[in-house]
Amino acid sequence: MSTTAFSRTISFVLVVALVCAALDASAAPGKGKPGTTVSHTARQARPIPLGVSGGGLSDLANGYCCSGTLGALVQDVNGVQYILSNTHVFAGDSVSGGNGLVSQVGDAVNQPGYVDVSCDDIAADYVASVSNWMPLPPGGTGVVDAAIAQVIPGAVDPLGSILEIGTISSTTVPAFLNQAVKKSGRTSGLTRGSVVGLDATISVSYSDECAGNSFVTTFNGQILVSPGRFLKGGDSGSLMVEDVASNPRAVGLLYAGSTRIAVAAPIGDALNAFGVELVGTPSTSASSTSEASSTTAAVQRAARAKAAHAAELASIPGAVGHAVGLGGGNAAVIQVLVEAITPEARQAKPATADGVPVVLMEVGKVVAY
Repeated sequence: MSTTAFSRTISFVLVVALVCAALDASAAPGKGKPGTTVSHTARQARPIPLGVSGGGLSDLANGYCCSGTLGALVQDVNGVQYILSNTHVFAGDSVSGGNGLVSQVGDAVNQPGYVDVSCDDIAADYVASVSNWMPLPPGGTGVVDAAIAQVIPGAVDPLGSILEIGTISSTTVPAFLNQAVKKSGRTSGLTRGSVVGLDATISVSYSDECAGNSFVTTFNGQILVSPGRFLKGGDSGSLMVEDVASNPRAVGLLYAGSTRIAVAAPIGDALNAFGVELVGTPSTSASSTSEASSTTAAVQRAARAKAAHAAELASIPGAVGHAVGLGGGNAAVIQVLVEAITPEARQAKPATADGVPVVLMEVGKVVAY
């Protein structure tokens, strides 16, 4: 696509925030975050680190192009290595509408992604080929927004190093409330946050191709992270890890967010979907899960109450989901996720569910990033 066509992306505000990565001035090609020399959008020296700009070659339609983040390196039982990212980053074109194409196995994955090379298809930028992805059922419930692409030999660091994070652990750790986490992504680079919601059921807005028609898919058992600036458009596919100095363990795979929260799938769901494991070093991190032990029973009780009252919670005006979080005094609460807190939502919200406090949590519009 020509540079002229790409310029239209700059002024076009899309529902799908994946494309809106091009709107972030600090993420212009060849530039890093202010005050740094690290660039997540530039063409990386081969073999590339992860946590950088990239995407599938079918993600160009309707005069626009889309890109996300190449998240982490995984391998199967035979030692074959793949890049892990999201379905909507590697295989987001589910209709033949604007470009006459539909994502398919074998599609090339580029680095940098289209939005950082004026939407040009550059064969020298290919680093992998799409191997598999999990479906995103329009109007239905998805398992996980995850995809893998087999690495082209010599194109990706075989140790799985992530830009500004380094190598990671080959083991994972479950999320817990108030857990300190970080990620490295195409648009916002290295950011830090904390887990504010667990076992989240949440509806996410997608597009059926770049600049295409929107649809909604719902996910269960997700992780919510604050603050909203933890993730920006184009950061989808980033690996979320515990916030430790070296060889952090993976917690989740990021794929959506809003101005208030970020959404990640538990990393185990993404790995299990393809029968792969993370490429990394043996873990030397002290177990951080002990920090959650004092609230585990209360969180589990809240999760059971949330499940029992799921239909009632979903019927609250403006609700886009529900989760388990912490309220005053670190007491477990049920969070009703709403785009905006309205008088109608306040009136419809029950005070408790099976004795567990119910609170409203304003999250804004949650979209695939």
